Amino acid sequence: MLNVKRLAVFRAVVRAGSISAAARQLHISQPAVTKTVRLLEEEIGWPLFVRVSGRLKLTPEAEDLLTGVERMFGSVGALQQLAEEIRGGFSGSVSVATVTMLSPTLVAQTVRRFHQQYPRVRFDIRALPTRYVLEAVGTCQVDVGIVDSPAADADMEVVELCRSEVGCVLPANHPLASRKRLGPKDIAPHTLISFSRETFTGWQLFSALHDARSGSQVTFTVNNAHTAYALVQAGVGIAIVDSFPIYTGGFNDLVIRPFRPLIQTKPHAAFSRSHAVPTIARKFVEMLRVTTNELIKASDGMLKPPDSG
Repeated sequence: MLNVKRLAVFRAVVRAGSISAAARQLHISQPAVTKTVRLLEEEIGWPLFVRVSGRLKLTPEAEDLLTGVERMFGSVGALQQLAEEIRGGFSGSVSVATVTMLSPTLVAQTVRRFHQQYPRVRFDIRALPTRYVLEAVGTCQVDVGIVDSPAADADMEVVELCRSEVGCVLPANHPLASRKRLGPKDIAPHTLISFSRETFTGWQLFSALHDARSGSQVTFTVNNAHTAYALVQAGVGIAIVDSFPIYTGGFNDLVIRPFRPLIQTKPHAAFSRSHAVPTIARKFVEMLRVTTNELIKASDGMLKPPDSG
């Protein structure tokens, strides 16, 4: 059986980026870290690091090992957290990885109300691209992931939160604001703001604009809807993004109109099936669903319940 202490030192070196930085974080000497890494290499029978341009770089074998190490320490952390919850009555912490799109809206509102109910619970919140959110859940680095599309991994338990319709965000006094819905030809003369085509929503929009042959071009790409709304407020253009920000406040001078062809996102919460999920993390997702349901009622059809088509 591999020495757990040596694995912990290996993990610290990877996270810190160097032997010296890991030594400072672990409060041990640099030679002690170097020796521990060497002993682990002897134990497993192959090198963990190579030096490239003076910097440590993981070997391919070490990359594979690191995935298992993160999963192991994630499971240990979850068990420690469960023990804290049992002992302290929902004290402890919840670690959340969320797509950037939902971080300042749905997730932020839920964290606020959850903190009011469970003030002793600590939060670690990371806003990441979708694939990194799923990776963090899959390797047990976080308790729960919030993504904008269903996770196809069989090792994950998923909870659909809603169906979110992408719309055109405009100043309330914009000439197009009087329309019930807008399409590629309607927005063609205007400066457009949206997500990049590397995102699920952005790819669907770029495809719709191309298929319509309307001449519409996305001039400004952003990685979260709040930035898009702020650009609209500043008079830069109109945005084709999700509707969450307009229903969570702060944009009373803007309106959103449905975009056709229909583009939907399907926000989900995801848990790993390979380790124990803390009770408090499941409580957080329950409150996430309550927050989402309230937004659905206020959304005039732009947000819909799960499985509503």
